[in-house]
Amino acid sequence: MRHGLLSFVVVGAALLVVSAPAAKERTSCPNGYTAYAIPQTAADLSQFPRIVAGLSADPAPYTASELITSAAELDANDDGVFCLKAVSNLRGASAEQWGYFYLARDNDTAAASK
Repeated sequence: MRHGLLSFVVVGAALLVVSAPAAKERTSCPNGYTAYAIPQTAADLSQFPRIVAGLSADPAPYTASELITSAAELDANDDGVFCLKAVSNLRGASAEQWGYFYLARDNDTAAASK
């Protein structure tokens, strides 16, 4: 029993090591950015606090459909993943101008630079 469990753990660890490079490649966002799936619906946008605040603002700086279209356009390598980073400096006028936005780019550096 103990030998079987040890074999299972070793095989599981090996699978994680083998799949790690593929996962890293798929979500290769630069420092400070986080990888997210391209939003397909307005409900998908609810995971982003600044976007929720922007959609709730009056007047809203954008619509859900504009954001979904923009995110799809960012996905230059068509893998369904893009990178977001909250604008870090939210003091003074920056909070008013950027409080509802993220910096966005594709997760593939070569595709994002085109």
